[in-house]
Amino acid sequence: VALYMVVGPALILVNKQLMTSYGFPYPMLISGIGQVSSAIGSFFVVKVFKWQPLSDQARSISWDFYRKNMVVVGAAFAASLCFGNAGYIYLTVSFVQILKAFTPCVVVLFLYLSGVEAPSRNVALSVAAMSAGTVISSFGEAHFNLTGFLIMCAAETSEATRLVLTQRLLCNLKFGAFEGLYLMAPICAAWMWGLALFLEVPKLRASGDFAKITENGDVFLIAALLGFAVNVASFLVIKRTSSVMVKLLGTARNAGLVLLSALALGEEVTAQQALGYGICLAFFAAYNYFKL
Repeated sequence: VALYMVVGPALILVNKQLMTSYGFPYPMLISGIGQVSSAIGSFFVVKVFKWQPLSDQARSISWDFYRKNMVVVGAAFAASLCFGNAGYIYLTVSFVQILKAFTPCVVVLFLYLSGVEAPSRNVALSVAAMSAGTVISSFGEAHFNLTGFLIMCAAETSEATRLVLTQRLLCNLKFGAFEGLYLMAPICAAWMWGLALFLEVPKLRASGDFAKITENGDVFLIAALLGFAVNVASFLVIKRTSSVMVKLLGTARNAGLVLLSALALGEEVTAQQALGYGICLAFFAAYNYFKL
C-alpha cells in the first residue's frame, strides 16, 4: 500500500517535469517508456527467472481471445495513459487531479449505457453531486486551458471505457501481479509506440528533441523504473485489498498530490476549486458507501 501511495505521484511529477521543464512534450512516447519497462521487467520475472510462472489460466489464453479482448482493452488503457499525460502539458498537476475525481461519474454512465450495471438512486445522486463539484472546480481554475480540459475529458472517457471493457470481457480472469503485466504491457506499449511513430516521432526528429533523451538519460531512466513500479504496485494492491479500498486509496493519493502541488510546487488552488473538490471527495465517499 505504501508503494502504491508513493510511486504514482512520483511518476506524475517526473512526467510533468519531462514534458514541461525539460521540453519533451511527447506524451505517447513518455507513456510508452513505462509500458516498455513493464513488459521487459515482467518478461524477466515470468519467463527468465520464473519467480512467478504463468498459471494454467494464463497459458490457456488463445491468440483469438487475446486479439478480440485483450488487444481492445489494451487500446483503451493506452489511450487513457497517453491522454492523461498530455493533460499535464496544458494544466497544473493539482487541476488534473481534481478533474480525475470525475472519472467515477463517467464509469457509472458507461456501465449503464452498455447494460452492464444500472446504478441505484443513491449512487446516481452521488454521481450527480460529484459532477456538480467538478463543474464548480473547473470554473474556479485560475489557469483554465480549454485544450487541456478537453484532453482530460478524453482521458477520463478512455479510462471509463477500459474499466467497462475489463468488466465485460475479462471479468472471469484473475492474474497475478506480474502475469497481468506480462500479458497487457506489451500490447499497451505497441499501441503507444505505434501511434507515436506517426504522430510524435516526425516532430521529434524535425525539432532535434532526440538529443534531450541522451542529455537527460537519468530522468528518463527514473521515469521508466517508476512506470514499472506503478504497474506492479497497482496489480498488488488490487490483488491484496478490495476494489473499494483501491478507489479510496487512489482518491486519498490524488488529494495528497493536490495538497503537495499547492504547498511545495506553488501551484494556485483557488477557494472555489477547493470547495468543488471537497464536494467531489465527500460524495465520492458516499458513492463508495452506496456501492457496498
